[in-house]
Amino acid sequence: MTNIPENDTPQEHAAGLRRASDEFMQRLDRLYELESRKRELPPDEPEFVRLAREIEDLARALLFAGGQQVELAEEVHSDIKQGETIVDQPIRETPPRRAAVTILAEWREAERRLVAAAPGTNDEREAKAAVDRLREEYRRITTSLGDTDR
Repeated sequence: MTNIPENDTPQEHAAGLRRASDEFMQRLDRLYELESRKRELPPDEPEFVRLAREIEDLARALLFAGGQQVELAEEVHSDIKQGETIVDQPIRETPPRRAAVTILAEWREAERRLVAAAPGTNDEREAKAAVDRLREEYRRITTSLGDTDR
C-alpha cells in the first residue's frame, strides 16, 4: 500500500495524484519512443535486442507504477468519501508539487530579507511570515517524500 501521511493537506493529496500521473505519462512517452525506434530496425541488429529488453523493463516498471496509482487513487477516494479530505478538481488542473530545492531557495531568500529588515517594520513581519510558511512547506514535502524521492 502507498503511504499517504495522515496530515497531508487536500492539495498535497492532489499533488501526489498529479505527480503519479505525470510520471506514468512520462514513462508511456518513453515507451512509445523506444518502441518506435525498435520498429525501424531490422531484427538481426544488436540494437534491436537491446531496445526490446529496455522496452520490457520499462513496461514492467509501468505496470508496477499503474498498481501504485490504483492504491493511491483508492486511498484518496476513501478519504474523500469519509470526509477526511477534499479534492475537487481533475488531476490535469492540479498544480504539480513544488520541488524541495525551489522551496529551499525561496526560504533562504526570505531569511536574507528577514535579516536585512528593520525591527518592527512591515518588511520584517512579511519576511518572518514567509520564513515560517516556507519552513513548514519544506518540512511537509520532505517528511512526506519517501527515501526514493529525496
